[in-house]
Amino acid sequence: MPNWLPLFVWLVPLSAALVTGRLPWRSAGAAHGIATGMLAATTALAVWMTSIVLRSGGTFAGPHFDWLDLGSFSLGVGVMVDPMAAIMAVIVGLLATLVMAFNAWYMHDEPKAARFPWQFCFFVFAMLGVVLSDNLFLSFCCWELVGLGSYLLIGFWFDRPAASADPEYQATKNPDPRGVLEHLLSPAHAQLKAFVMNRVGDAGFLIGIGALLSLMVTAGEHGSVLDFVRLPGAAAAAQSTTFLGLSGGQLLTLAALGIFCGAVGKSAQFPLHTWLPDAMQGPTTASSIIHAATMVAAGVFLVARCYAMFPADALAVVGWTGGITCLFAATIACVQWDLKAVLAYSTVSQLGLMFVGLGAGDEHGGRAAGIAHLFTHATFKCLLFLCAGAVIHAANGLQDLHRMGGLRRTMPVTAWCSLIAVLAIAGAPAFSGFYSKDAVIAAALAHATAAGGAAWGPFLLAAAGSLLTSFYMLRWWIRVFAGEPRDDSLVEHAHDPAGAAKWVLIALAPFALSLPWTTGDWLDRALRAPHAEHLHAAHGQAVVLASALLLAGAAAALFLYWWAVRRDRDTAGALASRLRPLHRGAQELWGIDRLQDLVFTRGLGRWFAGRCARVDLGSPSRLRALDEAGDRRAADPLSLDGAIDGLGRFFGGLARRGAVLHGGRTGAYLAFVAIVVGAGLWWSVLR
Repeated sequence: MPNWLPLFVWLVPLSAALVTGRLPWRSAGAAHGIATGMLAATTALAVWMTSIVLRSGGTFAGPHFDWLDLGSFSLGVGVMVDPMAAIMAVIVGLLATLVMAFNAWYMHDEPKAARFPWQFCFFVFAMLGVVLSDNLFLSFCCWELVGLGSYLLIGFWFDRPAASADPEYQATKNPDPRGVLEHLLSPAHAQLKAFVMNRVGDAGFLIGIGALLSLMVTAGEHGSVLDFVRLPGAAAAAQSTTFLGLSGGQLLTLAALGIFCGAVGKSAQFPLHTWLPDAMQGPTTASSIIHAATMVAAGVFLVARCYAMFPADALAVVGWTGGITCLFAATIACVQWDLKAVLAYSTVSQLGLMFVGLGAGDEHGGRAAGIAHLFTHATFKCLLFLCAGAVIHAANGLQDLHRMGGLRRTMPVTAWCSLIAVLAIAGAPAFSGFYSKDAVIAAALAHATAAGGAAWGPFLLAAAGSLLTSFYMLRWWIRVFAGEPRDDSLVEHAHDPAGAAKWVLIALAPFALSLPWTTGDWLDRALRAPHAEHLHAAHGQAVVLASALLLAGAAAALFLYWWAVRRDRDTAGALASRLRPLHRGAQELWGIDRLQDLVFTRGLGRWFAGRCARVDLGSPSRLRALDEAGDRRAADPLSLDGAIDGLGRFFGGLARRGAVLHGGRTGAYLAFVAIVVGAGLWWSVLR
């Protein structure tokens, strides 16, 4: 492979960002055209790179440049390409190209449309840096750039007011929008929330890098100890290393959990998941790749990249976190009324399913299954978001599922493409989810059978989440496209995307089928999926279980939202009344958003700020006295402010007295010096 090839794959999107960023804002069409062309070139280069890597089946180490040599270890910048990274680069490039082409239609009447291409291309550059980097140091740098790119795109409409003050939102929202904190729902707040919550996870990421660095240096390793190719040596080094009272095994577990903490933030896992649904305040086209296919997938990709250093205890935490998130988010998605919110919580749930696969261990096929689901999910979820964008565009911003219906008649291309994606995420046979989701469930089942005990937890949680997935996704499609129109004016004006945007949907649809992923077992060979006898048995059982879960969830959705509605029965409402505590809890997002707002924004924030003010300004009497002009006697010396005021007055008086000696009179200075010198001589004689 040419040394320049992976560098070009990485840097061409940066060039696109620089070029389109220099264009005038009014040149939206030119910016989209240039960006689409350069992203298509990136995709072509990535395909070429992938063909070379898959033929060789090995890992290609590209150029590496040392940036900082500290003797015992060094930090540098370089690229590395293995089959997993190469395939991910193709997916990122392909989806970015198609989304950019779609966005040219989606934002054709948006005044700020010319800003989107350079921000989008910058994000793609940062994501490819995470994918192609050869060490954790560069990965972390690109990781932060991904956060910056996401911050810009989530806040694309930063000047929009909060939902509570937005007349357009108030006119189109559901009459009972439970769980939505409208005063905090705005693009500006969403971008800040995403940025801050990701920094919480990134703090753990830094701790993990530090623990790994300590482990490697203490074990006598030298050079680029953070290179991914050297991570398998961390497990061997942990056998005979101690540092700050921690054994090597404990230090390795700490490093693995720290890196996973970064993945929890970026991949929106419980309890750091609340930023992703709010991030839907950004453009739907941005959500289609950033919050469905790439950014949130970075955490899963990172854990898979560092898999060699994850001990069994750390993998158990990964599996349980993924299982809890999978079921937790699925229950919320079942009752969401917002078109994009259903897809957002679906993304959170599917990311949890990927972590369940990774937690099962490589010997049970967990790593290969988790990454395979990452790949397939990226394509069909991107398609779902683009279809949602087409519906929102046709509905003039309306996103309430209860007011839609019957759109399949006026939007047939969007309806059929979205149905293909829905069947894929539900895991229907012949679709991509059937291949990847069943592999995850099979890996979790094989791990639970071998380990027993607590290992059954992630498997059961994933199975329950899969059951609900088929239910809420079919509910989503039925409410939008099937049945009779609930708003005739909406159906009359709805239409499929025009021009190239419609062909983008058609081009993405085949990737939701299983054939592109399973023909010739190329993906299994690329990911080195194991094929032990016990895994074949687990796969057979998983197919039966997954099929039963699919049929049960689909039957429930068809009964409640199609059969009963056609007979004018509100069976879904009656069931919600019977399950009122569960239904209300899911509507309220299980209180996590309100709890975080109470503790970190209103409750703890006000409590802490009030006590800081008490420490700073003093007692209530002191605060009242501050309103009285010039009342210095009211200062509370026990407060920080009173103490600072007292010190200021003391040194001020000292300065005024000292100023008497600095009157500018030479005679006085000479007299003072003479007195001091005389006193010194007299003292020396007396001694």
